Amino acid sequence: MIENQAKQFGWKYYQRYPERRITRLNTGLNDVTHGRRLAIVTKARAADGNITYLSDARIECQDENFARTLHMLFGDAVPTGPGAFVQLPVDAPKFLEDAVLSELLALYDDVHSRGWIDTLRVGDTGIGYTFETLVGIKENNDQNADYKGVEIKCKLKRDLQPTAGKINLFQMGPTWLQPQSGIERLRLMGRADEMGLHSCYSQVTPITNNLGLRLEVQPFPGAIDLYKDPDQLGLWARQQLAERLANKHTRALFVKADSRTRNGSLQYFYNEVIYCERPDIERFVDMVENRRIVFEFAMTERPPGHVRNHGYPWRLVDERQLAQLFALQVKLRG
Repeated sequence: MIENQAKQFGWKYYQRYPERRITRLNTGLNDVTHGRRLAIVTKARAADGNITYLSDARIECQDENFARTLHMLFGDAVPTGPGAFVQLPVDAPKFLEDAVLSELLALYDDVHSRGWIDTLRVGDTGIGYTFETLVGIKENNDQNADYKGVEIKCKLKRDLQPTAGKINLFQMGPTWLQPQSGIERLRLMGRADEMGLHSCYSQVTPITNNLGLRLEVQPFPGAIDLYKDPDQLGLWARQQLAERLANKHTRALFVKADSRTRNGSLQYFYNEVIYCERPDIERFVDMVENRRIVFEFAMTERPPGHVRNHGYPWRLVDERQLAQLFALQVKLRG
């Protein structure tokens, strides 16, 4: 609201991604002559699952509540220059920078102060390997967080290329509705080869796949159901998914960089930091509905009648969208 006039959002749907983008905001944000402008967008979910968006605007030199609102949202730890943003739940406490985050930001500041840096590795992983090497993090292949409980993810600021592949978020199989052995379940869901051995290597989304498998997302606070053709096979309770998500992805630091080539060498300039915490199950569910997060089966039959199961991974289709899982997002540098 501004000047007591309600402002409605304008939407455009992009089938390619798929997503909806806001194309029309509060007209007060066009005022460039009266100091900083603060845009406030509130997402409200009703008990029946319906979502409403509300938009507001504050102008620094015209609104007596500008400073108080800015401090309420950003606190003392977040820089509030042009381009700053914070995304947080209504019940979130004021953002505070703890000792671990302070250490990480000091390490980032040192790397940032060096300007353009030659990559230490050729290929897509060079941006992350170079940064982590410079801040003293040894490369490892385990699933634990990179630095004292904080995941570190590096990416290009203008990276429009598709990522090389999906990444695992966590492993969690469904609660099956019928008691069956592993081989019985595999033969129900999978397909036999010329030797009569069954396998099920299948990505499952809300769109029915070639094996007749699909996910069906129930309205809040319902579960995510697994179907084979018309029959429900199992489900994932929302609360159990929320607990698993929180255990695997608690805090994350996203470091962004520009890139260039000089004298045949690829260089990075690390110049933006976004900190995230509080993984949000409703964001997870929304991304499942939009096929940005998928579930996968990887099972095969080994004679005589045994099953080799490679796990039950929930996977993010594009690693660049990992930040969207977090309810709290704060731009701390850049």
